[in-house]
Amino acid sequence: MTRVLDRSGVVLGIAALVLNEGATDDNAREVIAAAVDAGVLALDTARAYARLDDDGVGERLAAEGRALRPGLPIITKAGHYRAAANAWNSDGSAERLRADAARSVELLGRPLDLLLLHRADRVDDLEESVAALAALREEGLARAVGLSNASADLIDRALAVAPIDAVQNRLGLGVDSFAEYHRCREAGLDFFGYAPFGGPRAAPLATRVPHVAALATERGTSVHRLTLAAVLAVLPGYWPVIGSTRAESARDAIGAMTEAVDDELREALLGDLASRGVPV
Repeated sequence: MTRVLDRSGVVLGIAALVLNEGATDDNAREVIAAAVDAGVLALDTARAYARLDDDGVGERLAAEGRALRPGLPIITKAGHYRAAANAWNSDGSAERLRADAARSVELLGRPLDLLLLHRADRVDDLEESVAALAALREEGLARAVGLSNASADLIDRALAVAPIDAVQNRLGLGVDSFAEYHRCREAGLDFFGYAPFGGPRAAPLATRVPHVAALATERGTSVHRLTLAAVLAVLPGYWPVIGSTRAESARDAIGAMTEAVDDELREALLGDLASRGVPV
């Protein structure tokens, strides 16, 4: 298995910077620049992070971010594309994945650090998709490959076809199960968890991790920053993918990478998650 990132830390997802109502390229550049300056470990984008008149905007913004710190890893995804204002289609065929990978290489300016099948849960033939990803890795278009939005069963099916390197799934703290994370740990796969704070429809983070929130108040920091710091300490092989849309929130979240973590904080997070019925 190829290690995608060489240390623990935070990844910035670009989806909201492109797809949210009212999103602008200028704001996206400001947030990405702030994240790069704060020490973000990687940027996360996709072919699907597009506009109807610009199929490459999400990857182009990521490439601009890497220009601020040459060598910054970029994660991208294939096999899912914008078909209308509020509609996306999935196509995991070998032909589509090869075309998407070629377009991503064109936009990002070099072979891909990590290429994921975007909607592993929606393709017609997962085995064909995984074989195609493995071929792209063998040919050097991608250094590492994997799945996104994959159940433990889909992960096992993929591994039966060819080695994969990583999985990216939603993992809202206090909301989602850690089953796929644990399956990835067993298989030696890197796990990237998007929407770590639960997404816009989830209850406020402080209500889901009340003991961590109390410590954040005592320590004069944000509950988001302290929660991420604790997560990085207690979940090896897990990289949270944040969806910040403001420069200041990106800096705050990425600051978790240098936040001190003690036993009190670890126990607070573990207890909060267990009380929600989703223990680590």
